[in-house]
Amino acid sequence: MRHPTRRRTRRLPRLVRLVASLGVLALVPALLPAAGAHAAEPAGRVLHVAVNGDDSHDGSASAPYRTIDKAAQVARPGDTVSVHAGLYRETVKPARGGTDEQHRITYTSAGDGEVVVKGSEEVNSWTRASGDVWSVSLPDSYFGDYNPYATGQPQGGGGQTFPGYTAGDVYFEEDAYAEQPDRGKVDSTPRGWFAEVGGGRTTIYANFDGADPNTGLAEINVRRQVFAPDAWGLGYVTVRGFTVMHAANTYSDFPDSPTRRQAGAISVNGGRKWIIERNTVLNARTIGIDIGLGNDEWAGNRPGTTRTDFHDTSEYGEHIVRDNYLARCGQSGIAGVFSWKSQILWNRIEDTNYRNEFSGAETAPIKVHYMNDGLIKGNLVRNSQGGNSAGIWTDWGNQHVRITGNIVMNSPWGYYAEAVHGPILVDNNVFIGNSDIRTLDATGVVFAHNLFLDNNRINIDGEGRDAYYFQPGTMNESSAVTSPQKFYWFNNLVQDTALPQDAPDKTHVKDGNVEGAVSGVDYTADAAGVRLDFTLDTSRFPALTPVTEARVGPVPRANQGIPGDVTTDFFDRPVDTTHLLPGPFAGAHDGRNTVTLWPPAGRTVPPVPAPRPGTPRNLSLGADAKATASHEDGDLTAGKAIDGRPATRWSSDKSGDDTAWLAVDLGAPYDLSRVSLSWEAAYADSYRVQVSDDGTTWRDAASVTGGRGGTETVAVRERARHVRMRGITPHTPYGYSLYEFAVYGSAGTTAAKGPVLYTDGGYAGTSAVLAPGDHDLPALRAAGLGNDSVSSLRVPADWTVTAYADAGFTGTRWVFTGDTPDLVALGANDRISSVRVSGGAA
Repeated sequence: MRHPTRRRTRRLPRLVRLVASLGVLALVPALLPAAGAHAAEPAGRVLHVAVNGDDSHDGSASAPYRTIDKAAQVARPGDTVSVHAGLYRETVKPARGGTDEQHRITYTSAGDGEVVVKGSEEVNSWTRASGDVWSVSLPDSYFGDYNPYATGQPQGGGGQTFPGYTAGDVYFEEDAYAEQPDRGKVDSTPRGWFAEVGGGRTTIYANFDGADPNTGLAEINVRRQVFAPDAWGLGYVTVRGFTVMHAANTYSDFPDSPTRRQAGAISVNGGRKWIIERNTVLNARTIGIDIGLGNDEWAGNRPGTTRTDFHDTSEYGEHIVRDNYLARCGQSGIAGVFSWKSQILWNRIEDTNYRNEFSGAETAPIKVHYMNDGLIKGNLVRNSQGGNSAGIWTDWGNQHVRITGNIVMNSPWGYYAEAVHGPILVDNNVFIGNSDIRTLDATGVVFAHNLFLDNNRINIDGEGRDAYYFQPGTMNESSAVTSPQKFYWFNNLVQDTALPQDAPDKTHVKDGNVEGAVSGVDYTADAAGVRLDFTLDTSRFPALTPVTEARVGPVPRANQGIPGDVTTDFFDRPVDTTHLLPGPFAGAHDGRNTVTLWPPAGRTVPPVPAPRPGTPRNLSLGADAKATASHEDGDLTAGKAIDGRPATRWSSDKSGDDTAWLAVDLGAPYDLSRVSLSWEAAYADSYRVQVSDDGTTWRDAASVTGGRGGTETVAVRERARHVRMRGITPHTPYGYSLYEFAVYGSAGTTAAKGPVLYTDGGYAGTSAVLAPGDHDLPALRAAGLGNDSVSSLRVPADWTVTAYADAGFTGTRWVFTGDTPDLVALGANDRISSVRVSGGAA
């Protein structure tokens, strides 16, 4: 019997499908450009951009454009935009993408020096408001259609925002300051700022900690993103070799709608097959790089406007993000919701949520949703903060994902799997010093050949959640509850952490795991890299079985195996299956081992930027620094507040002492500038920062009331060897607890560089540093000291302050050659109207 010929249906392009669905297919030719409407562009051009160029030029090497965005409007498939060294303040919005791998549009540094692209503008019209606080008032027109200082940071799934935080940021000498909840808090917070928006103007107040912002580099962010097309869904774009800074973006909490979308400093905006490599991304207000469809609505996973249906994997994803350095991003280094088949490779991501501002449900150096068939490999992730935060977080729908060869250090949760059916393979990773490893409402996760060092707990949480699973190799979903939960633990090396036990509806398949075989652990992590030293007792090793897809078998629901057999180690070296070792190092041996974990061999990752000259350093991290405390709660010891690890902490809980203290001996006297206290939930409502030359006799350097936890910065302009926090009033019944007690300063001359006058007794209130010379009443007012307002002063050795009751250096006279915490007894309190200063270097 003859069968009728079956005709294959050819799928129409998206535009044609859309118009056909409206019943106006005949109109499509009118919507498309006519043949020959534009002159043919030569393929494979190099378009040049330089700071001495002009956008009226032709983009040639001899006549470059001035802005990258001009080239982005001109570039066509196959072109390269070569950007020469310099500073560019703009948002680059590519008008089009490439067409295939051979016809990419590539944006690259020209190689003749650093190319910096900033979302900020320099401001040098500040006026002194009081003491160290300066202000600038800008019209709304300065910001155009987006004012970061009038834009709240979304929190939760509704219309809430994080209290006290906007998308704005203030920077001085490349250091990002900390937003404060009100104007008054700025006075007492060095490197703090606050903005008032109203009446057609935005006024920013910032505490510049004794510096003059008009003589240094003061900047404010103004652009939401830095490299991000307005056009949706561009493909085949390469972004290489840029330094991208100061994006004024917003927190993407529960990214289900456009108002809470992911919008990175660098963004693919729903694109396909981007390559983002060898860039440095710094101080993004929230996300450094985003590689997804932005939010559920745009992906067709929620009612509303669908831009790309997430089922159609030929239209999005498959990005490669590799060899980038990302630091001080407020929410995530790399994030992607619906980031199908993407690869995140060999990136260094540090200090995420470094000001401890955002503890929402999306804070993580690497945070992906629905990155099915994806790969997260070879990344260094360290020092992230937030009560609800992970180093690597695979959330909702991730299936057939491999997480291999990564280093995760000092995060609240080193790895976190949430609302997934699996399979997910977590193999050959090194987890050091994280608070927890966690899963929540997850199943089908396989942990193989990992090294767990000092990670506190492994928590298997949740009773199951209705979540997607997919037909293998597609994004065609079904849903079911992620319970019962089943996990696999094969050939892991575990130290100071216990593997979880079975519980109702939670089963753990375990084999070949070794506990207690690692000792003498020492590691260094700095700008140069990460090195690990340890002693291995191989006599404790059992015979091991290789971890293969066949051994694990198909994970239920998805009916899919893990993404490959484990045939290589952390360094991509083949493993000897006849002499298999637990943990991630195939070459480990009995006795002492030294391994360099970072940088990865054969990769080119941008270096960690050096601090600007003269930047005070964290003296608490010095080799000679030692911490002590009046009380330590178990293993929450004083030393954990100066170890540079934001996941560890000191606690005075159970001491019952409201005046409990934590002190650091810096090992030598230093000129101090400030103290930064990173509080756990048990913070102080009020406390003193004290200094001492001998560790026995203490003097107050600052008194703080109205503490609000988080990270607080206190000015300390003293020369001292010992510094301590002494509590007065705890906020909770659990005493005081600090993640970090950072003392900043230098070994050079005194930070104050002269006598300091204060408006309150005890060296508190508004302060001003006075240089040698005459300071009549107008000068005192310019320094932030009102008439008859001085109540205490500090006078360094070899300096003299002569104060007068009247302006013009007349009236009652007082002479000071040392510190005076209270002027009442002298009859000088609130009576000084002019001052003469002598001594010091003069």
